[in-house]
Amino acid sequence: MNNDEFYVGYAPKPPERLRRTIVRIVIALNAIAVVLAVLLVLGQKHFAASAFEFQQFREFEGVLQEHPYPSLLVRRPGAAEETLPFSRYLLVAPGKHGASSVVSGLDGRKVRIRGSLIYREGNTMIELASGAAPVAEEEASKRVATASDLGQVTLSGEIVDSKCYLGVMNPGNGKVHRDCAVRCISGGIPPAFSVKDAEGRPKILLLAGADGRQLNREVLDFVAEPITIRGRLTRAGETYILWAEPSSFVRRH
Repeated sequence: MNNDEFYVGYAPKPPERLRRTIVRIVIALNAIAVVLAVLLVLGQKHFAASAFEFQQFREFEGVLQEHPYPSLLVRRPGAAEETLPFSRYLLVAPGKHGASSVVSGLDGRKVRIRGSLIYREGNTMIELASGAAPVAEEEASKRVATASDLGQVTLSGEIVDSKCYLGVMNPGNGKVHRDCAVRCISGGIPPAFSVKDAEGRPKILLLAGADGRQLNREVLDFVAEPITIRGRLTRAGETYILWAEPSSFVRRH
């Protein structure tokens, strides 16, 4: 009887043929684990190119607009006075708070503010530095930036809080972010409608009432749900605004 391949646990080493078999199995299992890890990584959704320059304060100058949500219009370098090309920076306060109370009474005024940038895919926001209220210049703006009316539209997407979505959280949308988004929007952060254009690229639209009012508490029941909204779409600079009534919101199943 040949006992060369017989092996017991207390022996110093297994027989050579058994050892080679075990080595092959271990190598194969390690290779499978590596392949699975790579496939899982590749299958994950990529984070958006967004950022929050936390505690990196800058000085900004521009024309303040209070409605529908506080924003700063900053003239682009070399822009002609007649054409009024500008960049729009939404304004928010630190934490889960909007900036309406901070900028009240400054609509149409040239101001200087200090804050941190938040940005994503061409959309920009400034979180005002704590305790740093805008400083109004003596001269008031003589021109108000006009918006292009793009007509009535029906769009499908998801309501998000603009602050987290633009860069404070990543990702800043979906069911897992719903509780945070509800707290932010109820605290005054501008609600936004995240949609995709005809080519599948993500777009974000500010969401305001058809009469121009802020819609914060009126949209809380729809946050982070797939819905369809019908309303009037306008564009001012890089900013799209969807003017609609919550009565037009339809949940998609």
